[in-house]
Amino acid sequence: MHTIIELEKEILALSPAERERLATVAWESLVSDPSATGNRAIDPEGVQLASQRNADIESGNVNPIDNAEFRRRPGGASE
Repeated sequence: MHTIIELEKEILALSPAERERLATVAWESLVSDPSATGNRAIDPEGVQLASQRNADIESGNVNPIDNAEFRRRPGGASE
């Protein structure tokens, strides 16, 4: 059995594309897990907004940007 620290080390050793895929799979497992709905009560508006943005991306109504572009734009995350 892996400890969380061992898993973190293994995850961080993956390529960026592999980490992205893992993060997506993990997130989708939380979204589809009825037992995880209690966590959504923390920020229901945020969950609703994220769900809408995801639907917009999947429908092709908007084009997603990568992290580098997000950081480049005004108001993006600072390092």
